[in-house]
Amino acid sequence: MIKVQLFGVLHTTIGLSEVELEAKTVEDIFVELSKIVEKNYELDAQTSHEGRNGALNPNKSLKFKDAIVYINGEHCKKKKTAISDGDQIWLLSPAAGG
Repeated sequence: MIKVQLFGVLHTTIGLSEVELEAKTVEDIFVELSKIVEKNYELDAQTSHEGRNGALNPNKSLKFKDAIVYINGEHCKKKKTAISDGDQIWLLSPAAGG
């Protein structure tokens, strides 16, 4: 299991600040997070909500480009980077604006 901490828009979109999941690469993290978004959206739909802050979209999978990724405090630039049990992952929302 790896620990993934979510910051910024990713935190509000997914509705969690931290999650533990199984993944072998950074790319796998985004596949698993997309499943969580889909599941949360379905739960929200069942309770007549439009989604957390209106941000959940089950039709849009999260991708590597949607976050700045750190593995054990080191910036990760490749989505195929291998990860191991016990790794700590930080996903930060990319900054925008000017």
